[in-house]
Amino acid sequence: VALTLMTGVAGMLLTGVLRMDEAYAAISWKTVFLMACLIPLGWAMDSSGAAAWMAGHTLEQLPDGFPLWLLQLLIGLLTTAFSLAISHVGATIIMVPIAINIALAAGGDPTAFALIVALSASNNLMTASNPVMSMITGPANYTGRDLWRVGGPLSLLYLAIIVVVINLMY
Repeated sequence: VALTLMTGVAGMLLTGVLRMDEAYAAISWKTVFLMACLIPLGWAMDSSGAAAWMAGHTLEQLPDGFPLWLLQLLIGLLTTAFSLAISHVGATIIMVPIAINIALAAGGDPTAFALIVALSASNNLMTASNPVMSMITGPANYTGRDLWRVGGPLSLLYLAIIVVVINLMY
């Protein structure tokens, strides 16, 4: 999606439909700086030990013998919830260090947990803040309620498929 949108902008700039000053004026600088600030936050969570501390305390709250696949499902749900509130990039940056530390503490594969986070962060099928959903919402005249009614079950199905396939791979 990003490559397609960038190609469209480049085409509009080259053909004169859009001027460079108009393109710069349309940039949401709040979003740019939000992403720029979230990257050091993810790094700080990992390097300070906050992610390991959160992982340890999370696992202490779970009963003995808690299934690893259920833990992966919960991490996927939490990542999906974060991606609804902040962007999918922000959710990934925050959740990857936590998921890796949980995987290490629980005896799971950190790569599998990181992949679940990465795929779950794009699991926003319930709001128009997802670029793909926003392209569909306008022309189809969908309301927010329509998106939640259809997107909610689809997101749960997508998450279940993610966990099953990644566990088959790892």
